[in-house]
Amino acid sequence: MKDKKMTLEIISTNYGSSLLLKHLRAKSPCLKLSWHFHPEIELVYIPRGKGKLYISNVVKPYDNGVIILLHSNIPHRCFDFGFENEIYEEYLVQVLPEKLDNISVLFPEFDKIEQMLKASKQGIILVLQEEHHFFHKHFERLFNAQSVEQLLFFFEILHLLSKENYKSVEATLNTHIPSTSIERIDKVFNFIAEHFTEDIRSQDIAQFLHFTNSSFCRFFQKHTQKTFKEALNEYRLAHACKLLAHTDKSIETIAYESGYGSQSFFNRMFKRFNGTTPLSYRCKWQLKK
Repeated sequence: MKDKKMTLEIISTNYGSSLLLKHLRAKSPCLKLSWHFHPEIELVYIPRGKGKLYISNVVKPYDNGVIILLHSNIPHRCFDFGFENEIYEEYLVQVLPEKLDNISVLFPEFDKIEQMLKASKQGIILVLQEEHHFFHKHFERLFNAQSVEQLLFFFEILHLLSKENYKSVEATLNTHIPSTSIERIDKVFNFIAEHFTEDIRSQDIAQFLHFTNSSFCRFFQKHTQKTFKEALNEYRLAHACKLLAHTDKSIETIAYESGYGSQSFFNRMFKRFNGTTPLSYRCKWQLKK
């Protein structure tokens, strides 16, 4: 891992969901993505193709698809790096470890899953063979499901994977980012959570962390790959999405309760980040109910 620049990836799930799901299909895999890590557990299914996995200080080849399970903070490249076929496809699931750790204390039936999760602290992989193609329908069901069904299908996949002869990657957790920096980033997001409805600026956070404003801005962008303003807007808009989906409050009220001084500015920011208007987003959620 020496000389590899490491980035902390900040991940947010949708309101009302324990899981973050992403389905990627591309003709031209990206070959320049940096090494990164994140506190979330990550389950990745690459249904077909040949390539190499770059996980921590280990390179693992595969010939016919692979399933990867990584616990918190294991450094890795995005998995399309090293893919050798034309069409790359990936199903990715991320979940916070506190939602899964020690799950067998409450449900003894999950003991085998918990053993697998402990093994995933060094990373585990299942290189797919012909007999493993049944996983595809299970991932498709997961990605087409909503709410409780989605969670049940996720545990079903973990259960099936725990019965397979998976292999340890034997990865290390050398992220090259000091624990003090990660603690400071946590403080930033906790500060945002407590004050996002107020008129907060990067100068306020800088003072809170005993930085100059310019030093804080460089520090935050270096470790999160986004500006403080972008992180603040993402949090405010996630809160707005919750209110749009689950309350009858007016869009003007939601704008103010999410920290925006005007509805017109809120509308512009919402469309920029979500690709749709607040009204369209609300209508979409009402159709799901």
